[in-house]
Amino acid sequence: MIKKQKIKYRNPNIDFIRTIGMFAILIHHLLAHGKVTRKFGRFNEINLLNILCMWHVSSFGIVSGLVGNHTYKFSNLLYLWFLVVFYGIIIYIIYNKLKSPLFTDSVKANLLPIVHSKYWYWTCYFGMYPFLPFINGNTSLISQIQFKKCIYFMIGIFIIWTSYYRDPFTQNAGHSAFTLLSFYIYGCYINKYIFNKKNIFIYRILICILSSIIFITASLISYNIYIRDCFPKIDKKIKNIFKVQKNSFPMIIQVFCIVIFVSQLNFNNIISKIATFIGPLTFDVYIIHENSYIQYDFVINSFENYHNNLPTTKLFFIIFFKAIRLFSICIFIAYIRNIIFKILKVKIICNYFEIFTNKILNYFL
Repeated sequence: MIKKQKIKYRNPNIDFIRTIGMFAILIHHLLAHGKVTRKFGRFNEINLLNILCMWHVSSFGIVSGLVGNHTYKFSNLLYLWFLVVFYGIIIYIIYNKLKSPLFTDSVKANLLPIVHSKYWYWTCYFGMYPFLPFINGNTSLISQIQFKKCIYFMIGIFIIWTSYYRDPFTQNAGHSAFTLLSFYIYGCYINKYIFNKKNIFIYRILICILSSIIFITASLISYNIYIRDCFPKIDKKIKNIFKVQKNSFPMIIQVFCIVIFVSQLNFNNIISKIATFIGPLTFDVYIIHENSYIQYDFVINSFENYHNNLPTTKLFFIIFFKAIRLFSICIFIAYIRNIIFKILKVKIICNYFEIFTNKILNYFL
């Protein structure tokens, strides 16, 4: 019998957000982990560039909400686990050349990345995953005004309030499953009421212009208030509202502007194919370059040999060149990994495992 396979449609706009979001992460990691902000901190442009990229993590949380209603399966989570373990073991073998004992603490950490918190985003995503069907099942039931009230409440309390006062919700500056769940809900709202809305051409142009202005304004306000301290008389608690942090108020404004801007774009066939090719591989880029061995060689020490008096223009060129090179190498490796997983039928194995566990769980309470 010939089984007809369902062709999955990928939204190029969503994959484009994934692509530029991951590139922004690479820029940020080169600046922060690569010690560029510390070494070349006298350049105000470096700190501004870092702020312009700070929307990156929240964009992936929002993208999860944009696509979450259509892709929720525990087999997908198992697939990502195999992916993380695959890279962890392969990179460990390459760097250690099997000279170390087989079951070291490093190997155990690579086999159980969640237990050992190898990657903070993956750990938080794993922790929030079982709650998603409860959110997905209710987003279609609540009215838009109820949805709005929840969104504004979360922004007001979990972002603005916790910036002005201490954070009683233990969001860990955005590095928590709780924060990712908030981003996910923002994505659900945008998907339901904004992202797929068809506007006439002139409205799309105006929305893109307005989004760009708000993005730049929010970034500059954060930069001038929190980094340059241009208004020293402002209360410290108020300044904290504009701090450079993954879940701070300006960064949330940034990511909303980015997502809304991209939602208004109509890509041609070539750009759509490029976006839908790179988009599914961006998680690999994160796992590869955040591996401790890769990070030490290609991120942390990547600016050690450059002189402190490097011209700003040349420094920017080097930063973007290194980011593009690292991104391209990771995408190429991810493409090879994807072929290997298809040959090994890892996705099918994960699907069968979920079907098998479903049958077993039917006998439990």
